Amino acid sequence: MKKVSLNIDIPFFDVDAYRVVWHGNYPKYIEMSRCALLSEIGCPYSVMEEHGFFFPIVDIQVKYVKPLLFEQKVVIESWLTEWENRLKISYTIKDRASGEIYTKAKTTQFAVAMPDQITQFESPPFLIETINAWLKKHE
Repeated sequence: MKKVSLNIDIPFFDVDAYRVVWHGNYPKYIEMSRCALLSEIGCPYSVMEEHGFFFPIVDIQVKYVKPLLFEQKVVIESWLTEWENRLKISYTIKDRASGEIYTKAKTTQFAVAMPDQITQFESPPFLIETINAWLKKHE
């Protein structure tokens, strides 16, 4: 599966007094990576909204393997694991120098038709078509 990578340096405002990233900041890093993945695919949130859908997170799982530290240079990798009925995305946060995994995560999103807020149990055709075309380009 094609992965999209996002490089970040851990900023001071994300760490506690011990210079360790506060656990509540990890979803922010995951969101940044998810947005990069969706943009790379050609289906960022703005396109989803233009088609009349929101895609809220309905589940997030984070495995804190090792703590991230102030000024650490990391790469966040994200990739699709499911898209026909819902969006499931997996993530790893790795140290850029060593490649060591510091965090693993997964998110699940459902399409919600707007403005009536009706949950969809199949992904909209535009999303499936866009993802399949992107995957075909990267075979």
